[in-house]
Amino acid sequence: MKLKQKLLTLFVLSFFYSLSAQDIYVVNSLNELKIVNSETFTVTDLFAVDAQQAGFITDLAFSPDGRLFAVTNSWTLLEIDLQNETFIPLANLPIADPYTALVCNSSNELFTARILSEELYSYNIDTGDITLVETGISTPGDFTYFKGNLVYPNIMNDFIKAYDGSTISNVGCSVPLLWTFVNVFTDCEDNIIYGFDQFAKMYRYDLETEDFEVVADLVQETGLLYGGATMTEYMASDCPVASLETVTCEPLGTENFNEYGIALKSNPVQTTIDLVVNIPYKLSYSLYNTQGRLVSQGKVYNQAIPVGDLSAGLYFLQLSEENGLNVFSKKIAIK
Repeated sequence: MKLKQKLLTLFVLSFFYSLSAQDIYVVNSLNELKIVNSETFTVTDLFAVDAQQAGFITDLAFSPDGRLFAVTNSWTLLEIDLQNETFIPLANLPIADPYTALVCNSSNELFTARILSEELYSYNIDTGDITLVETGISTPGDFTYFKGNLVYPNIMNDFIKAYDGSTISNVGCSVPLLWTFVNVFTDCEDNIIYGFDQFAKMYRYDLETEDFEVVADLVQETGLLYGGATMTEYMASDCPVASLETVTCEPLGTENFNEYGIALKSNPVQTTIDLVVNIPYKLSYSLYNTQGRLVSQGKVYNQAIPVGDLSAGLYFLQLSEENGLNVFSKKIAIK
């Protein structure tokens, strides 16, 4: 009897996943949950999570049993009930700089990372244990799995990186502000990786050939995107760990030039962060230390930011335009 029940459960889950395999769940800058169909690129609205109660969601992940989880800018993990449109706090993460990525593996472990201190943490859903797994891993966007590897856009917006459990390698070329990275999984040999930048431009990645292409532009339907997940991406964590080919990506030109027309004149800096701004933005800046504490903010005048009062060390710079859109992110070294 127990065997029959188990087989029935597996059948139901398999049928459910087959119906949902092409769906990408995303969250935007207003904490609104939506579904993007990866075949038709149509968008379905779900509901908004109250940011005052939950904090702003930076990424999503599904567990093997279909439960949806989120990580927030207030250092918390949430479980989201899609049917009842509610959430419950699950755990408090070590407080420091922001956590920007989330994914679940086949063993019911959630993985997230601090963006500045580059620390990868796991949270065991069954036991509630939080463990520091690795250092040197960070992303401005999202984690997913590909052929047993944890893959993610690098914090510098240059490479797609892979972590096989012991080493980190460059396995693809990134685009600026790639904030969502998901696997629409079929089997261990047939994976499609999709990425979304902050403007909800959708990319299809082929990590075997190092190619990517734009397949849709969804900002009118989704708004500005912060993170995403599929119900099947955890399955790729159970695949044999493949050795992925390393790549060398073409430099973007001027130091950290991005598609929004912003670059640094130099890095490290001493008393001033000098910018190259090719689009007439009205910019504001925020500077964070390695503990994630805001140490300086204000308007940008004459394409320069004064930092002479700050101690030498590493900082994280974010620039936003007048509507609040983040248009540039960069680690800064002050000498």
